[in-house]
Amino acid sequence: MFLNLLEAFDGVLELLVRAGRSLPEAIMMMIPEAWQNDKNMDPERKTFYEYFSTLMEPWDGPTLISFTDGRYLGATLDRNGLCPSRFYITHNGLVIMASEVGVVDVPTKDVCRKGRLIPGMMLLVYFENHVVVDDDALQK
Repeated sequence: MFLNLLEAFDGVLELLVRAGRSLPEAIMMMIPEAWQNDKNMDPERKTFYEYFSTLMEPWDGPTLISFTDGRYLGATLDRNGLCPSRFYITHNGLVIMASEVGVVDVPTKDVCRKGRLIPGMMLLVYFENHVVVDDDALQK
């Protein structure tokens, strides 16, 4: 059954991307953050989630999804946030994400950013520009 859920998720994601949505946008449509009761959320972002909630139910987990299409590599948590996900970004552009810290030894001096995914956050690498896209910019 688990494999069937993954296959269904992959099929819907592919359909949305082939229909013209960017990969990050399709992921945000399928796995929205908890937006309904967030009084501090940007109104445009809330409208985005509100509109797409009329088209499809969210894929709730517990889920940590990683994805790629050759242009982007990313990961996001569902709005429940029950799966751990830690990440490091090094000064030389290495991005490491795992369920816990210490999977790969990285000297502290090499780390320019570290953190953990929280519900609704997306870690996204854009290969064409060689950048990690800021989550706040992505959500706009």
